[in-house]
Amino acid sequence: MVKFHPDKFVIEVATAVDPVESWLETQNEMLDVLQSEDIELMSKRPHYLALLRNMLPDLDTAKKMTK
Repeated sequence: MVKFHPDKFVIEVATAVDPVESWLETQNEMLDVLQSEDIELMSKRPHYLALLRNMLPDLDTAKKMTK
């Protein structure tokens, strides 16, 4: 669900498991798809997707971010 506010929008995704684990898994899966689908990007700028993947926190850090 998407909720709109005057200065932002919020995307809510229901999960049946820990939302932090689900978020990390979803981010990694999206990066996997981008790496496998966009051959042109990977041949010209492979560091972009690697940077995004490296910017993801590990599970423990991500869980601390919710507190």
